[in-house]
Amino acid sequence: MIRNCWPLTNCFPILKLQRCRAALLLLAALSTPVSAAKLALIIDDVGERHGDEITLTLPQPVTLAFLPYSRQGRQLAIAAWRQQREIMLHLPMATLGPKNPGPYPITAELDKWQVQYRVKKALADIPFVSGVNNHMGSAVTPDAERMDWVMEELAKQQLYFVDSFTIASSVAQQRAQQHGIATTKRQVFLDPARGGEVLAEQWQRALAIAKAQGQVVVIGHPYPDTMTFLQQQLPLLAEQQIELVPVSQLVQ
Repeated sequence: MIRNCWPLTNCFPILKLQRCRAALLLLAALSTPVSAAKLALIIDDVGERHGDEITLTLPQPVTLAFLPYSRQGRQLAIAAWRQQREIMLHLPMATLGPKNPGPYPITAELDKWQVQYRVKKALADIPFVSGVNNHMGSAVTPDAERMDWVMEELAKQQLYFVDSFTIASSVAQQRAQQHGIATTKRQVFLDPARGGEVLAEQWQRALAIAKAQGQVVVIGHPYPDTMTFLQQQLPLLAEQQIELVPVSQLVQ
């Protein structure tokens, strides 16, 4: 149209209109808020050690997962509920390694009645839970039958499930999906080993996943060095355009 208009002055209204449209499109793009990537942080094993109350000083969106039958688990879960935090049950399950998962774990030799009794017993010990994740579990999370029995109980309670993903062959998330349970899995362990270098490396990995995929689920523990690291790093998330959210916002 512009090439055919003559004299040239007849083109000015068209050029002005095109420039106005381009300016409006640019303004709309600039004014549209960019959605921040989301990071969900779960602190596992809360309640077992003296000093675990430090977890209650972390920002409120941090999700706390409490060990049943632990020294302070029930007491700290009530304190976390008063802070309006999201609370999880950290359900003990048998591991392939030498570590002891604690009292009344889900193990491979249990029948359906025993598995579901232990799930109910653990849920009764930790109040106000919104969801569950596995404590250890590399020996049973690949066991579809026992995971089905666990998920039947969680479905009755309308709880979500986070697969801590302690072994690559885990089917826990898949079985949760089959039972209509909101679920996700851990993507980064923040502190698989102690030390500031490990924490920094794993944290940067978590941030990179969040920015690339839009979200990330991180699990850490209430170790003193981890708590100090998080108290320094969590306030910096906003300026990195990453939003700290309860894990319930990332389950599907």
